[in-house]
Amino acid sequence: MGLFDFLGGGKDPQKNIDRIKRRLMDQYRQTHERYEAMDDLAKLGTPAALEAMLERFTLRVSGPTVDEEEKDYCYQQIAKWGKEAEAPLRHFIATRDAVYFPLKALRELAGEDAAVEALLHAIQDCDPGYHEGLERLREIVSNLRDFQHDRVRDALVSLLTSRSNEIRFYALDGLSTYPGEQVAPYFAERMLDPEESMRVKSLAFELALEHELPLGQWADALQDVVPPNYVLGEDGKLQRS
Repeated sequence: MGLFDFLGGGKDPQKNIDRIKRRLMDQYRQTHERYEAMDDLAKLGTPAALEAMLERFTLRVSGPTVDEEEKDYCYQQIAKWGKEAEAPLRHFIATRDAVYFPLKALRELAGEDAAVEALLHAIQDCDPGYHEGLERLREIVSNLRDFQHDRVRDALVSLLTSRSNEIRFYALDGLSTYPGEQVAPYFAERMLDPEESMRVKSLAFELALEHELPLGQWADALQDVVPPNYVLGEDGKLQRS
């Protein structure tokens, strides 16, 4: 093997990709070196190079602005792959955390329905009983809130039965963006559930106030559970007391 073969990773393309990936994933390198690594992977233009570039989304470097700018650049490079990027993006979303930028790229390349499908598929493998599963589910639910879609609404409703307080919290927050008449029953259910955490109940009341949810149907039942800083008006909507 000659000197230039050695520096370029030899005749093994994967060794070359791995070498570039090490530069990309080194948080202690100068930012321009990580940009150069992304450019090098983009020039290779292979599925393996794309998968290596996707790993940048799992790394956090010091300085939130620098980190965000690098990830945005990585997203832009991946989007240039076109249709060839769709399968690796779906695989990443299905198996990894840090899905915001990969999801953004998939949404741009394949449309909103494809992005929603990828997120809903990813939920199926999340177990909130474990720290890793909880972190991943939190990430997915956070991104679900960016979509207004019937299937997303139904998924958020199903997550209200999660054993994780935090996931129920995020799901309720996401549901608040839908029409009041569609989601009011689920808010009333959280308010009235004696086993629901105070954190989730507090969010339910505050979001119901903010979004003027129609709760008149449950007025009698809610009388004993409405916190003292709220009052249920004659129009069935919460007000500050």
